[in-house]
Amino acid sequence: MSTTTAQLLSKHSDIFKNATEHQLTKELCQGTLSDLRLFVYLTQDLNFFEVGLRLICKITSLAPETPALITLAKKIGFFASDENTYFQNCLALITPHISAQDKARLGDKTKCLPGVKPYVNFLEEMTNEKFTYAELITYLWVAEEVYLKWAHDLPRAENLHWKYQTWIDLHDGEHFITWVDFLREEVDKFSVQEVEAMFVKCVNYEFNFFDACYKA
Repeated sequence: MSTTTAQLLSKHSDIFKNATEHQLTKELCQGTLSDLRLFVYLTQDLNFFEVGLRLICKITSLAPETPALITLAKKIGFFASDENTYFQNCLALITPHISAQDKARLGDKTKCLPGVKPYVNFLEEMTNEKFTYAELITYLWVAEEVYLKWAHDLPRAENLHWKYQTWIDLHDGEHFITWVDFLREEVDKFSVQEVEAMFVKCVNYEFNFFDACYKA
């Protein structure tokens, strides 16, 4: 019998394709994404950083088995180091190239775009309200599966600038594939009925995030 995650990806292949083949990530992988759009994307993604870190701490605390607890705990350290360092270095590089007019148009770079705010609010809700481990681990799997899919499968130009290549590398390669495999196996412990609503909601949120950033 097909696994839960395989059934979800098959049944909802249309919305998953939308989220994993967005023009923003296509251009990022080709090295043609403008500094302005990269700036918007990264500053908006930073709105997820602290609440996302708090949420993965919650998910870790709910892990029903010790191996899952250890794997999740190790990943917290990665988020707090490698990924955070990239944000700071890349924004330091591209921010001087963003015009004063664009900065004024975008407003406070820490403020969520209207298309992004509902997703951040949902992460805050998951952090502060009662959700099952099945629901929470499904959210985390979706978020990471979407990134692995575009980073691993989209056509990629050669000799990309590090501002693109480093972000791709953080979401591809053996380390990230192993992480997503773990999350997939955790979700597969539950039935489709238990996790389908969360899957659909989070895939749509991922698409809306890319779309809002690209169109800002």
